[in-house]
Amino acid sequence: MRNKLFIEALCTFFLCAGSILTQGPIPIAALLCALIYLGAAISGAHYNPAVSLAVRLRRRAGTKSMFAYMAVQFAAAILAAVVVGLIAGHDAEHTKGAVEALSDSPYEGVWSSSVVEILGTFLLVLVILMVGTSRLTAGNSYFGVAIALTVLGFEGTFAEFTPTLNPAVTLGSAFHGVASALFGDTGGVEALIKEGVYLAKTAPRILIDMSAQLAGGVLAAFSFRMLFPEDR
Repeated sequence: MRNKLFIEALCTFFLCAGSILTQGPIPIAALLCALIYLGAAISGAHYNPAVSLAVRLRRRAGTKSMFAYMAVQFAAAILAAVVVGLIAGHDAEHTKGAVEALSDSPYEGVWSSSVVEILGTFLLVLVILMVGTSRLTAGNSYFGVAIALTVLGFEGTFAEFTPTLNPAVTLGSAFHGVASALFGDTGGVEALIKEGVYLAKTAPRILIDMSAQLAGGVLAAFSFRMLFPEDR
């Protein structure tokens, strides 16, 4: 179990760090593909709490294992935000934008983004269950490419909604502003306070997005079980 958790933490860290540093779907999909092949034989290459939840509902993992995976995934996401903040430093423009956004409602566009996150995570997790856990595709070598192409295609198609399809990535991205303010050369405590206030205001929206992603994972798990009841 120790090796499984280490791989989950390591690869989730790199996935979250890459997602914070770039918004383009191509480098994220490429990185994800490599990470999947790195860890699939050890941990199953979840790197995503929605996937861990779906695998549990798929009855391919125990409850304790699911919570352990989720814990290291979320911890790795926070660590990624801190490390990226240390490496890239603080962006004063981000703090300025955060302050300006305080007057806006955090729920603007929430329904559209929630539907996109549910649909995208549903598709991603269903593909993962099909190519990574089904007896119909057992022994295939294309699982990493299939999963990465799903991310590339969906995030590219729905780019205007900036979907992440992953609660860990959502959490890491949300904490990046605060983490980067800790290591900034400008702004100091003032920037940290502003970023903290912005994070607190947007926290409900972040939780909604993460809940939508988990819901997509649940729908994928039950859809798989309904489509392939004999595949246990």
